[in-house]
Amino acid sequence: MSELSNSAAEPAYISRLALQSAPFNASIDPRIYYNGGQAENRLNLLLHLLRASDKIGVLVAAEGMGKSTLLTQLQQRAGDELRHCLIQGQPQLDSATALVQCLRGLGVDDNEISSSIDLAATFKNRLRQLQKLNVRPVLLIDDAHKLSAELLAELSIWLDWKDDNGAFLLQAVLASTHLPSIALSRLQAIDLPALTEQELTAYLLHRLTTVGFKGESPFSVKEITHFYRQSSGNPALANHLAHQYLLGQKLKRTRPTSFKSGLRWTGLAALIISLTLLLVFQDKVNQLLTPKAHNADLEIVEQHEMDLQDQKLTTVIVGEDQVKNNELAQRDELAALLSEIDISVTEETEKATQQEIEDAIESYAPVVEIAKSVVPDVHQQDWVLQQQNIHYTFQLMGSWDKQEVYDFIKKYELTGDVAMFESMRNGRIWYALVYGVFDNKQVALQTSSQWPAPLNSLPSWLRRFDSVQKQIKNMVQAQQ
Repeated sequence: MSELSNSAAEPAYISRLALQSAPFNASIDPRIYYNGGQAENRLNLLLHLLRASDKIGVLVAAEGMGKSTLLTQLQQRAGDELRHCLIQGQPQLDSATALVQCLRGLGVDDNEISSSIDLAATFKNRLRQLQKLNVRPVLLIDDAHKLSAELLAELSIWLDWKDDNGAFLLQAVLASTHLPSIALSRLQAIDLPALTEQELTAYLLHRLTTVGFKGESPFSVKEITHFYRQSSGNPALANHLAHQYLLGQKLKRTRPTSFKSGLRWTGLAALIISLTLLLVFQDKVNQLLTPKAHNADLEIVEQHEMDLQDQKLTTVIVGEDQVKNNELAQRDELAALLSEIDISVTEETEKATQQEIEDAIESYAPVVEIAKSVVPDVHQQDWVLQQQNIHYTFQLMGSWDKQEVYDFIKKYELTGDVAMFESMRNGRIWYALVYGVFDNKQVALQTSSQWPAPLNSLPSWLRRFDSVQKQIKNMVQAQQ
């Protein structure tokens, strides 16, 4: 635990900076979630896995990288189609306690839980009830690496439950420092990269401004560089360093004192001494290395003769002080032969040549037109805004590159209600593709089950148009 999380008293810099609360507290505050860097991308990926696949997302990262924060955001971002329960991983947690937590999270009454003879059967029955309501239950497990082997074995059984049609009854997202030992084939590992130095600057300032800070960052470029080197981009460690700095504690500067570092400096000193000695005795070294002039001339002549014999690439022309290579000699010979031929180009010949050129251009014209036609017929976001907000559509893919969206449409030969819209992600424009217009969720799911291969095998995200329209409007406001 950090010094900050252990301290009950508020830090003195809160009043000095006119802050509403502690910005670098170790506890999770959803209000100061930083959606920059790779965290937002991983969050969207997890949501996509839950909504459009049967994969179990495993968020793998070191301690302090923000796994718990991301799970908290996942709970807040989940719509009505997802119902979740959260389990905090602990070595002493048993299956009975975990089942009670799951049942409560999924809305089962305490009286039903206390009267249940078989908690696992009650849990499975609740999952079936939610499935009939088109609600997908999701199990969130934080610090999954701390769970006992016995509980992990039970979890693998729960996550392997299926309905009569072979569909899994339970989805899950696990946060862990490594892949847990669960005998399941549908695990999908997702990493959570560290912050870059540029992202760390924005991250620290974001936490300050969210709690009321105004003005420029209190951290200089030098301090940010120090935070980054000490934390390696780990958000929790960076929070602790920023907290210490604002408390006025002197930052510890680290200097390389390792054996390898000593060897490096020793080698550099030896190199400098060698260069110095070389400059001092340069004349003597030149005399030792320079051969006699006539020996050098003989070597040059002998080498030149060997080159002539081996390569035979040159022709010496008597009477002229120049050397021509074979290519030039052949060119001269061809010019001489052409000079002996009486070539008379008439106007008809010129016209015929011009006509051939025009015919060739016309023959290539269709090819040129086809090459230019790289943009398929697709609706834009104005069309999306005109749709009824309670209707549904499938989001099939997204990319930073607009051409990749067009290539996707052409590859799968999508026609009809195909639309592309723009949204802002990590400060850049993100192009997303939606497909279809459906009155309700049931019709959408039934229609997608009849899609031809390979379109039916692609991951898709069923969304209501109002959520898509909200993204577009936020994008427009950001550009104004």
